[in-house]
Amino acid sequence: MKQVEFEHVLPSQAQIESLFELLVQRVHKISCEDVSYNEHKRFVTSHPYRDWLLIRVSDSYVGSFYVSKENTIGINVSDGYAPLVVSQIVIFVKENFKPLPLIPSIRSDKFSVNVPPSNVLLAKALEEVDAKIAQISYILPS
Repeated sequence: MKQVEFEHVLPSQAQIESLFELLVQRVHKISCEDVSYNEHKRFVTSHPYRDWLLIRVSDSYVGSFYVSKENTIGINVSDGYAPLVVSQIVIFVKENFKPLPLIPSIRSDKFSVNVPPSNVLLAKALEEVDAKIAQISYILPS
């Protein structure tokens, strides 16, 4: 089995560049569309999450994931790597984080993962670790 490693985003210049490369290559998107490098750099250096980690497999970054202050886990991995890394992400999160307390109508007291409908591999990998569908979200037209 390939070795999967997690690296905390500090962020260093090299991490900012690697995260941007991963963002540009991302096929499945929820909230991030066309972003300039400078916008990306500002976002990363603002460190908006409880924690953010790069995912490395065999000397290459294949994605990243974050744990948010809203108890969501954002998983962004290159196509094909979800089956390899999702179970390890879930284990890592369970071992290192507790969900923040419930705030009714704001934050659940459980972790959740948002999955773009096109990302069938991620959905399947989550089902394999016994994650259950909690809701389906729609974006209204502008």
